[in-house]
Amino acid sequence: MVPDDFRFVAHIDILGMSSIVERDADAAWGMLSELAAVRDHAQDFELEFLDTKERLHIREAVYAVTFSDTIVLFTKVGSDTELRCMIVLVAEILHKAMCRCVPVRAGLAFGKFYFNLDRSMYAGPALIEAYRVGESAQWIGITLADSVREKAANLQMTSGSRDVIVDWDVPIKCGIIRRSVVNWPAVFAHDLAVAPPICIQQFYQGFENTFGAYSKLPPEAQEKYVNTVEFINAQRIRHHQA
Repeated sequence: MVPDDFRFVAHIDILGMSSIVERDADAAWGMLSELAAVRDHAQDFELEFLDTKERLHIREAVYAVTFSDTIVLFTKVGSDTELRCMIVLVAEILHKAMCRCVPVRAGLAFGKFYFNLDRSMYAGPALIEAYRVGESAQWIGITLADSVREKAANLQMTSGSRDVIVDWDVPIKCGIIRRSVVNWPAVFAHDLAVAPPICIQQFYQGFENTFGAYSKLPPEAQEKYVNTVEFINAQRIRHHQA
């Protein structure tokens, strides 16, 4: 039995936002506006899960709160259906944000989380865990905390012939760590027109107007895009071979 105050929480933020604000506040506001538009569009989805015959509007299952460059998503309860909705929603936000040249990363966790919408109060270990697992990942992607790993795997979500949840050696600042992640390149393969493998220049070109030439990025920033492209190519090649 899941306690009433246990729920799924996702933390999503924009990579490199502080440098954008310092360089061009108008551009930063424009990027935040794009991310908010992506959030609103994704929340309007109505989902139907064929295996469980369930149909649910995302707004009925997931709340969204935005402050600065961060979106916090959390479910009303901790059921499998809410977890399915959360995974779909976070993946859609990441994908559509990139289509608008907004690079984001996300962490997803499960645990105790309190909220009071009227007083704008939000706190709990699940939010801290989601923040830490998302912030530690050096890429554009969606990383699952240990608290949600087994629950997500047990859903056995698929997109075509590919698993939505896969294990990956996620790059972090001090090395790598094996975690479950959302396989967004396979889920949205139909929107990725360039045949794999893609190169760094192809992937980064959409972000160049905001962040400048790739060659002039700090090494740690370059590495995030290298890690992202490595994941995209690996998952898309598997998708094409399936």
